[in-house]
Amino acid sequence: MVMDRTCVTRRALRIATQVCYTKSMPSVTSSFRMNKELQRELSDAAERTGRGKNAIIIEALVTYLHAMERQSLAEEARRQSELVSRNENDAGWYGLADTSGWK
Repeated sequence: MVMDRTCVTRRALRIATQVCYTKSMPSVTSSFRMNKELQRELSDAAERTGRGKNAIIIEALVTYLHAMERQSLAEEARRQSELVSRNENDAGWYGLADTSGWK
């Protein structure tokens, strides 16, 4: 079965986001509140780019959630590295975990 599919790829700050929609993809409706300034910025962005507000919101949400996941993985890696470096049997290695690139 061939599904009618639309994919949108956007690149910003070295991050590529692809959001695909299929006509058979189940969707849900969500409602949220935003202040008037954010609503104006969203409307301006939609008009400037020729994209729909919904597409902009979905892309922003997907990008944000992926960034949160990467941050969570980095935090867990940092925690595990620090735990290993604190092992009393490896006292000579304590503090040698390379955390210089971590925020």
